[in-house]
Amino acid sequence: MTRSLAILPFSNLSRDPQHEFFTDGLAEDLTEALALAPGLRIAQWSSTRWFKGQHATPAEAGGKLGVSHVLEAGVRRGAGDVQVSARLFDVIENAQIWTGRYARPSSEMLLLRGELIRGTIEGLGVEVPPAERRRVERIPTASARAYELYLEAHEFAAHLLRRSQESALDLFQQAVTADQRFAEAHAGVAVCHAMIFQYWDSSAAQVAAAEEASARALAIAPELAEARFARGLALSLGKDYDAAEQEFAAAIAAKPAYYDAHYFLARTCRTRGRLEDAARWFEAASRLRPEDYQSRQLLASVYVGLGRPDDAKAIQVESLELARRHLERYPDDARALYLGAGALASIGDSTRAREWAKRALAMDPDDSAVLYNVACAYAMLGLHDSAIDCLEQALANGFGHWEWIEHDSDLDSLRKHPRFEALAAKR
Repeated sequence: MTRSLAILPFSNLSRDPQHEFFTDGLAEDLTEALALAPGLRIAQWSSTRWFKGQHATPAEAGGKLGVSHVLEAGVRRGAGDVQVSARLFDVIENAQIWTGRYARPSSEMLLLRGELIRGTIEGLGVEVPPAERRRVERIPTASARAYELYLEAHEFAAHLLRRSQESALDLFQQAVTADQRFAEAHAGVAVCHAMIFQYWDSSAAQVAAAEEASARALAIAPELAEARFARGLALSLGKDYDAAEQEFAAAIAAKPAYYDAHYFLARTCRTRGRLEDAARWFEAASRLRPEDYQSRQLLASVYVGLGRPDDAKAIQVESLELARRHLERYPDDARALYLGAGALASIGDSTRAREWAKRALAMDPDDSAVLYNVACAYAMLGLHDSAIDCLEQALANGFGHWEWIEHDSDLDSLRKHPRFEALAAKR
Protein backbone atom coordinates (compact mmCIF):
# COMPACT_ATOMS: atom_id res chain seq x y z
CA MET A 1 0.00 0.00 0.00
CA THR A 2 1.34 3.44 -0.95
CA ARG A 3 1.51 5.83 1.97
CA SER A 4 1.69 9.58 1.73
CA LEU A 5 3.59 11.89 4.04
CA ALA A 6 4.02 15.60 4.62
CA ILE A 7 7.00 16.83 6.64
CA LEU A 8 5.94 20.10 8.21
CA PRO A 9 8.47 22.86 8.92
CA PHE A 10 10.32 21.95 12.08
CA SER A 11 10.02 24.17 15.16
CA ASN A 12 13.14 26.04 16.20
CA LEU A 13 13.20 25.33 19.95
CA SER A 14 16.50 27.18 20.35
CA ARG A 15 14.69 30.52 20.06
CA ASP A 16 17.68 31.82 18.12
CA PRO A 17 16.55 33.14 14.72
CA GLN A 18 20.02 32.35 13.36
CA HIS A 19 19.07 28.66 13.58
CA GLU A 20 15.96 28.98 11.39
CA PHE A 21 17.91 28.07 8.25
CA PHE A 22 19.03 24.85 9.92
CA THR A 23 15.57 23.74 11.08
CA ASP A 24 13.97 24.60 7.73
CA GLY A 25 16.87 23.09 5.79
CA LEU A 26 16.76 19.85 7.77
CA ALA A 27 13.04 19.43 7.10
CA GLU A 28 13.56 20.11 3.39
CA ASP A 29 16.50 17.72 3.21
CA LEU A 30 14.51 14.93 4.86
CA THR A 31 11.67 15.59 2.42
CA GLU A 32 14.05 15.14 -0.52
CA ALA A 33 15.63 12.00 0.97
CA LEU A 34 12.34 10.27 1.79
CA ALA A 35 10.99 11.11 -1.67
CA LEU A 36 13.32 8.36 -2.92
CA ALA A 37 11.57 5.66 -0.86
CA PRO A 38 9.36 3.39 -2.99
CA GLY A 39 5.83 3.02 -1.73
CA LEU A 40 5.87 6.49 -0.19
CA ARG A 41 4.46 9.67 -1.73
CA ILE A 42 5.92 12.83 -0.24
CA ALA A 43 4.30 16.26 -0.33
CA GLN A 44 6.65 18.78 -1.91
CA TRP A 45 8.53 21.04 0.49
CA SER A 46 7.24 24.05 -1.43
CA SER A 47 3.74 23.01 -0.30
CA THR A 48 4.51 22.09 3.30
CA ARG A 49 6.61 25.19 3.99
CA TRP A 50 3.41 27.24 3.78
CA PHE A 51 2.48 25.88 7.20
CA LYS A 52 5.46 27.51 8.90
CA GLY A 53 4.10 29.61 11.74
CA GLN A 54 0.48 28.73 10.96
CA HIS A 55 -0.21 26.63 14.08
CA ALA A 56 -2.27 24.15 12.08
CA THR A 57 -2.96 20.78 13.67
CA PRO A 58 -1.48 17.71 11.93
CA ALA A 59 -4.98 16.69 10.86
CA GLU A 60 -5.68 20.13 9.39
CA ALA A 61 -2.35 20.28 7.56
CA GLY A 62 -2.62 16.71 6.32
CA GLY A 63 -6.15 17.28 5.06
CA LYS A 64 -5.13 20.36 3.10
CA LEU A 65 -2.07 18.60 1.66
CA GLY A 66 -3.98 15.41 0.80
CA VAL A 67 -1.68 13.01 2.70
CA SER A 68 -2.29 10.12 5.07
CA HIS A 69 0.50 10.96 7.51
CA VAL A 70 2.24 14.07 8.87
CA LEU A 71 5.64 14.35 10.53
CA GLU A 72 6.38 17.30 12.77
CA ALA A 73 9.44 17.90 14.93
CA GLY A 74 11.15 20.34 17.22
CA VAL A 75 14.88 21.03 16.91
CA ARG A 76 17.03 22.38 19.72
CA ARG A 77 20.64 23.38 19.10
CA GLY A 78 22.90 23.91 22.09
CA ALA A 79 26.49 25.00 22.31
CA GLY A 80 27.73 21.69 20.98
CA ASP A 81 24.79 19.40 20.33
CA VAL A 82 21.59 18.91 18.35
CA GLN A 83 18.36 17.44 19.75
CA VAL A 84 15.30 16.48 17.72
CA SER A 85 11.90 15.39 19.03
CA ALA A 86 9.74 13.98 16.22
CA ARG A 87 6.08 12.93 16.09
CA LEU A 88 4.28 11.03 13.36
CA PHE A 89 0.52 11.38 12.95
CA ASP A 90 -2.07 9.30 11.13
CA VAL A 91 -4.28 11.95 9.54
CA ILE A 92 -7.16 9.58 8.82
CA GLU A 93 -7.38 8.36 12.42
CA ASN A 94 -6.30 11.76 13.83
CA ALA A 95 -3.87 9.94 16.10
CA GLN A 96 -0.18 10.08 16.96
CA ILE A 97 1.37 6.74 15.99
CA TRP A 98 5.10 7.21 16.61
CA THR A 99 7.57 9.40 18.44
CA GLY A 100 11.33 9.61 18.21
CA ARG A 101 13.89 11.48 20.27
CA TYR A 102 17.43 11.95 19.03
CA ALA A 103 20.45 13.74 20.44
CA ARG A 104 23.96 13.96 19.03
CA PRO A 105 26.99 16.22 19.26
CA SER A 106 26.93 18.82 16.51
CA SER A 107 29.81 17.01 14.82
CA GLU A 108 27.52 13.95 14.43
CA MET A 109 24.44 15.71 13.06
CA LEU A 110 24.63 13.59 9.88
CA LEU A 111 24.23 10.46 12.02
CA LEU A 112 21.20 12.05 13.67
CA ARG A 113 19.80 12.78 10.22
CA GLY A 114 20.12 9.10 9.30
CA GLU A 115 18.48 8.00 12.54
CA LEU A 116 15.54 10.31 11.91
CA ILE A 117 15.11 8.99 8.36
CA ARG A 118 15.16 5.37 9.55
CA GLY A 119 12.80 6.10 12.43
CA THR A 120 10.28 7.78 10.14
CA ILE A 121 10.32 4.86 7.70
CA GLU A 122 9.83 2.38 10.51
CA GLY A 123 7.09 4.50 12.08
CA LEU A 124 5.23 4.52 8.76
CA GLY A 125 5.65 0.78 8.36
CA VAL A 126 7.00 1.19 4.83
CA GLU A 127 9.02 -1.71 3.44
CA VAL A 128 12.11 -0.38 1.66
CA PRO A 129 14.32 -2.91 -0.15
CA PRO A 130 18.03 -2.80 0.79
CA ALA A 131 19.16 -1.22 -2.48
CA GLU A 132 16.56 1.53 -2.22
CA ARG A 133 17.26 2.01 1.47
CA ARG A 134 20.87 2.78 0.66
CA ARG A 135 19.72 5.56 -1.68
CA VAL A 136 17.31 6.99 0.89
CA GLU A 137 19.81 6.86 3.75
CA ARG A 138 22.79 8.01 1.71
CA ILE A 139 24.98 10.36 3.75
CA PRO A 140 25.67 13.31 1.45
CA THR A 141 28.83 14.49 3.22
CA ALA A 142 31.16 13.44 6.01
CA SER A 143 31.47 17.03 7.22
CA ALA A 144 28.93 18.52 9.62
CA ARG A 145 30.23 21.98 8.74
CA ALA A 146 29.76 21.36 5.02
CA TYR A 147 26.21 20.13 5.68
CA GLU A 148 25.30 23.27 7.65
CA LEU A 149 26.67 25.50 4.91
CA TYR A 150 24.69 23.53 2.32
CA LEU A 151 21.43 23.94 4.23
CA GLU A 152 22.01 27.68 4.58
CA ALA A 153 22.85 27.98 0.89
CA HIS A 154 19.47 26.49 -0.01
CA GLU A 155 17.71 29.30 1.84
CA PHE A 156 19.30 31.83 -0.52
CA ALA A 157 19.16 29.70 -3.68
CA ALA A 158 15.35 29.63 -3.52
CA HIS A 159 15.19 33.35 -4.40
CA LEU A 160 15.75 34.45 -8.00
CA LEU A 161 17.59 37.68 -7.28
CA ARG A 162 21.24 38.27 -8.04
CA ARG A 163 22.24 39.03 -4.46
CA SER A 164 20.51 35.85 -3.26
CA GLN A 165 22.14 33.67 -5.90
CA GLU A 166 25.57 35.13 -5.18
CA SER A 167 25.11 34.49 -1.44
CA ALA A 168 24.06 30.91 -2.18
CA LEU A 169 27.05 30.43 -4.48
CA ASP A 170 29.45 31.62 -1.79
CA LEU A 171 27.96 29.19 0.75
CA PHE A 172 27.96 26.25 -1.68
CA GLN A 173 31.62 26.99 -2.45
CA GLN A 174 32.43 27.03 1.25
CA ALA A 175 30.69 23.65 1.58
CA VAL A 176 32.83 22.27 -1.24
CA THR A 177 35.94 23.59 0.46
CA ALA A 178 34.90 21.79 3.65
CA ASP A 179 34.31 18.53 1.75
CA GLN A 180 35.58 18.12 -1.81
CA ARG A 181 33.50 14.92 -2.17
CA PHE A 182 30.18 16.66 -1.44
CA ALA A 183 28.38 16.07 -4.75
CA GLU A 184 25.23 18.03 -3.84
CA ALA A 185 27.32 21.09 -3.00
CA HIS A 186 29.16 20.88 -6.34
CA ALA A 187 25.75 20.64 -8.02
CA GLY A 188 24.62 23.73 -6.09
CA VAL A 189 27.65 25.65 -7.33
CA ALA A 190 26.81 24.69 -10.91
CA VAL A 191 23.16 25.69 -10.61
CA CYS A 192 24.04 29.11 -9.13
CA HIS A 193 26.48 29.80 -11.95
CA ALA A 194 23.78 28.79 -14.44
CA MET A 195 21.23 31.13 -12.88
CA ILE A 196 23.73 33.99 -12.74
CA PHE A 197 24.58 33.41 -16.42
CA GLN A 198 20.95 33.42 -17.55
CA TYR A 199 19.91 36.59 -15.77
CA TRP A 200 22.87 38.74 -14.77
CA ASP A 201 26.23 37.80 -16.27
CA SER A 202 26.19 36.04 -19.63
CA SER A 203 29.95 35.55 -19.71
CA ALA A 204 31.95 32.55 -20.81
CA ALA A 205 33.39 32.36 -17.29
CA GLN A 206 29.97 31.53 -15.84
CA VAL A 207 29.46 28.76 -18.40
CA ALA A 208 32.89 27.29 -17.71
CA ALA A 209 32.30 27.35 -13.94
CA ALA A 210 28.90 25.65 -14.30
CA GLU A 211 30.36 22.97 -16.57
CA GLU A 212 33.28 22.29 -14.22
CA ALA A 213 31.16 22.07 -11.06
CA SER A 214 28.48 19.90 -12.68
CA ALA A 215 31.10 17.54 -14.09
CA ARG A 216 32.60 17.14 -10.61
CA ALA A 217 29.19 16.43 -9.08
CA LEU A 218 28.50 13.81 -11.74
CA ALA A 219 31.91 12.17 -11.33
CA ILE A 220 31.36 11.84 -7.57
CA ALA A 221 27.75 10.61 -7.69
CA PRO A 222 26.59 9.67 -11.21
CA GLU A 223 23.32 8.27 -9.84
CA LEU A 224 22.41 11.50 -8.03
CA ALA A 225 19.41 13.32 -9.48
CA GLU A 226 20.78 16.71 -8.41
CA ALA A 227 24.04 16.02 -10.25
CA ARG A 228 22.17 15.07 -13.43
CA PHE A 229 20.02 18.17 -13.18
CA ALA A 230 23.02 20.45 -12.66
CA ARG A 231 24.76 18.87 -15.63
CA GLY A 232 21.68 19.46 -17.76
CA LEU A 233 21.63 23.14 -16.84
CA ALA A 234 25.33 23.53 -17.62
CA LEU A 235 24.93 21.84 -21.01
CA SER A 236 21.98 24.06 -21.86
CA LEU A 237 24.16 27.15 -21.34
CA GLY A 238 26.45 25.87 -24.08
CA LYS A 239 23.37 25.23 -26.26
CA ASP A 240 23.96 21.47 -26.28
CA TYR A 241 20.24 21.04 -25.89
CA ASP A 242 19.98 17.38 -26.87
CA ALA A 243 22.45 16.38 -24.16
CA ALA A 244 20.81 18.75 -21.68
CA GLU A 245 17.41 17.16 -22.23
CA GLN A 246 18.93 13.71 -21.70
CA GLU A 247 20.35 14.83 -18.36
CA PHE A 248 17.06 16.34 -17.23
CA ALA A 249 15.31 13.11 -18.19
CA ALA A 250 17.90 11.12 -16.22
CA ALA A 251 17.27 13.35 -13.19
CA ILE A 252 13.54 12.67 -13.46
CA ALA A 253 14.17 8.93 -13.78
CA ALA A 254 16.26 9.04 -10.60
CA LYS A 255 13.71 11.20 -8.76
CA PRO A 256 10.28 11.13 -10.46
CA ALA A 257 8.88 13.99 -8.36
CA TYR A 258 11.81 16.31 -9.13
CA TYR A 259 10.07 19.60 -9.91
CA ASP A 260 13.15 21.54 -11.03
CA ALA A 261 14.06 18.90 -13.61
CA HIS A 262 10.53 18.97 -15.06
CA TYR A 263 10.46 22.78 -15.04
CA PHE A 264 13.80 23.28 -16.77
CA LEU A 265 13.17 20.51 -19.26
CA ALA A 266 10.03 22.44 -20.18
CA ARG A 267 12.01 25.68 -20.43
CA THR A 268 14.58 24.01 -22.68
CA CYS A 269 11.84 22.76 -25.00
CA ARG A 270 10.36 26.27 -25.07
CA THR A 271 13.76 27.78 -25.83
CA ARG A 272 14.02 25.44 -28.82
CA GLY A 273 10.54 26.36 -30.05
CA ARG A 274 9.13 22.89 -29.32
CA LEU A 275 5.98 24.22 -27.74
CA GLU A 276 3.99 20.97 -27.58
CA ASP A 277 6.76 19.33 -25.56
CA ALA A 278 7.15 22.45 -23.43
CA ALA A 279 3.43 22.40 -22.61
CA ARG A 280 3.60 18.73 -21.61
CA TRP A 281 6.49 19.27 -19.20
CA PHE A 282 5.10 22.52 -17.75
CA GLU A 283 1.83 20.68 -17.13
CA ALA A 284 3.73 17.93 -15.33
CA ALA A 285 5.63 20.49 -13.24
CA SER A 286 2.33 22.17 -12.31
CA ARG A 287 0.91 18.87 -11.09
CA LEU A 288 3.94 18.33 -8.87
CA ARG A 289 3.47 21.71 -7.17
CA PRO A 290 -0.21 22.59 -6.89
CA GLU A 291 0.66 25.93 -5.25
CA ASP A 292 3.18 27.00 -7.92
CA TYR A 293 2.34 30.06 -9.97
CA GLN A 294 5.58 30.09 -12.02
CA SER A 295 5.11 26.96 -14.12
CA ARG A 296 1.50 27.93 -14.83
CA GLN A 297 2.53 31.42 -15.92
CA LEU A 298 4.97 30.00 -18.47
CA LEU A 299 2.48 27.33 -19.51
CA ALA A 300 -0.01 30.08 -20.34
CA SER A 301 2.58 31.75 -22.56
CA VAL A 302 3.19 28.44 -24.34
CA TYR A 303 -0.56 27.99 -24.86
CA VAL A 304 -0.63 31.42 -26.53
CA GLY A 305 2.13 30.29 -28.86
CA LEU A 306 0.17 27.14 -29.65
CA GLY A 307 -2.92 29.13 -30.56
CA ARG A 308 -4.90 28.04 -27.49
CA PRO A 309 -6.12 31.39 -26.11
CA ASP A 310 -8.92 29.95 -23.97
CA ASP A 311 -6.57 27.52 -22.25
CA ALA A 312 -4.05 30.33 -21.80
CA LYS A 313 -6.58 32.61 -20.13
CA ALA A 314 -7.82 29.86 -17.80
CA ILE A 315 -4.32 28.98 -16.64
CA GLN A 316 -3.40 32.67 -16.27
CA VAL A 317 -6.36 33.20 -13.95
CA GLU A 318 -5.25 30.18 -11.92
CA SER A 319 -1.65 31.41 -11.86
CA LEU A 320 -2.71 34.86 -10.75
CA GLU A 321 -4.72 33.53 -7.83
CA LEU A 322 -1.76 31.42 -6.71
CA ALA A 323 0.57 34.43 -6.98
CA ARG A 324 -1.88 36.50 -4.93
CA ARG A 325 -1.95 33.85 -2.18
CA HIS A 326 1.83 33.65 -2.27
CA LEU A 327 2.14 37.41 -1.83
CA GLU A 328 -0.13 37.29 1.20
CA ARG A 329 2.55 35.21 2.92
CA TYR A 330 5.59 36.73 1.20
CA PRO A 331 4.75 40.34 0.26
CA ASP A 332 8.36 41.17 -0.64
CA ASP A 333 8.75 38.46 -3.27
CA ALA A 334 9.58 40.40 -6.44
CA ARG A 335 9.24 37.31 -8.65
CA ALA A 336 5.62 36.76 -7.65
CA LEU A 337 4.96 40.43 -8.35
CA TYR A 338 6.53 40.61 -11.82
CA LEU A 339 5.11 37.28 -12.99
CA GLY A 340 1.77 38.29 -11.51
CA ALA A 341 1.98 41.55 -13.43
CA GLY A 342 2.30 39.53 -16.62
CA ALA A 343 -0.73 37.43 -15.69
CA LEU A 344 -2.77 40.56 -14.95
CA ALA A 345 -1.72 42.11 -18.26
CA SER A 346 -2.74 38.99 -20.16
CA ILE A 347 -6.28 39.04 -18.75
CA GLY A 348 -6.69 42.79 -19.34
CA ASP A 349 -6.36 44.10 -15.78
CA SER A 350 -4.03 46.92 -16.79
CA THR A 351 -4.35 48.96 -13.59
CA ARG A 352 -3.23 46.18 -11.27
CA ALA A 353 -0.65 44.96 -13.80
CA ARG A 354 1.05 48.37 -13.74
CA GLU A 355 0.84 48.50 -9.95
CA TRP A 356 2.46 45.07 -9.48
CA ALA A 357 5.15 45.85 -12.06
CA LYS A 358 5.93 49.13 -10.33
CA ARG A 359 6.21 47.37 -6.96
CA ALA A 360 8.60 44.78 -8.39
CA LEU A 361 10.81 47.47 -9.95
CA ALA A 362 10.87 49.43 -6.70
CA MET A 363 12.24 46.39 -4.86
CA ASP A 364 15.21 45.88 -7.17
CA PRO A 365 15.29 48.34 -10.11
CA ASP A 366 18.63 47.10 -11.47
CA ASP A 367 17.97 43.36 -11.33
CA SER A 368 17.80 42.07 -14.90
CA ALA A 369 15.35 39.27 -14.04
CA VAL A 370 12.95 41.90 -12.70
CA LEU A 371 13.54 44.20 -15.68
CA TYR A 372 13.03 41.48 -18.28
CA ASN A 373 9.76 40.25 -16.82
CA VAL A 374 8.41 43.76 -16.31
CA ALA A 375 9.28 44.35 -19.97
CA CYS A 376 7.05 41.38 -20.83
CA ALA A 377 4.18 42.81 -18.81
CA TYR A 378 4.56 46.25 -20.39
CA ALA A 379 4.67 44.71 -23.87
CA MET A 380 1.36 42.95 -23.25
CA LEU A 381 -0.10 46.23 -21.96
CA GLY A 382 0.92 47.98 -25.17
CA LEU A 383 3.46 50.18 -23.37
CA HIS A 384 6.04 49.49 -26.04
CA ASP A 385 8.61 52.17 -25.29
CA SER A 386 8.52 51.41 -21.56
CA ALA A 387 8.88 47.70 -22.36
CA ILE A 388 11.91 48.29 -24.57
CA ASP A 389 13.42 50.61 -21.97
CA CYS A 390 13.27 47.75 -19.46
CA LEU A 391 14.49 45.21 -22.00
CA GLU A 392 17.45 47.39 -22.96
CA GLN A 393 18.41 47.79 -19.31
CA ALA A 394 17.99 44.06 -18.65
CA LEU A 395 20.34 43.25 -21.53
CA ALA A 396 22.82 45.91 -20.40
CA ASN A 397 22.74 44.41 -16.90
CA GLY A 398 23.58 40.93 -18.10
CA PHE A 399 20.42 39.15 -19.26
CA GLY A 400 21.78 36.93 -22.01
CA HIS A 401 19.08 34.47 -22.99
CA TRP A 402 18.30 35.55 -26.58
CA GLU A 403 16.90 32.13 -27.55
CA TRP A 404 14.30 32.63 -24.84
CA ILE A 405 13.48 36.12 -26.12
CA GLU A 406 12.98 34.77 -29.64
CA HIS A 407 10.25 32.37 -28.51
CA ASP A 408 8.63 34.48 -25.79
CA SER A 409 5.11 35.24 -26.97
CA ASP A 410 4.81 37.95 -24.30
CA LEU A 411 7.12 40.10 -26.45
CA ASP A 412 5.35 39.53 -29.78
CA SER A 413 3.92 43.06 -29.89
CA LEU A 414 7.48 44.45 -29.92
CA ARG A 415 9.02 42.42 -32.71
CA LYS A 416 8.42 44.93 -35.51
CA HIS A 417 9.32 47.94 -33.39
CA PRO A 418 12.50 49.63 -34.72
CA ARG A 419 14.09 49.74 -31.29
CA PHE A 420 13.51 46.02 -30.77
CA GLU A 421 14.91 45.25 -34.21
CA ALA A 422 17.99 47.31 -33.34
CA LEU A 423 18.47 45.32 -30.14
CA ALA A 424 18.15 42.03 -32.01
CA ALA A 425 20.71 43.19 -34.56
CA LYS A 426 23.27 43.77 -31.80
CA ARG A 427 23.06 40.30 -30.28
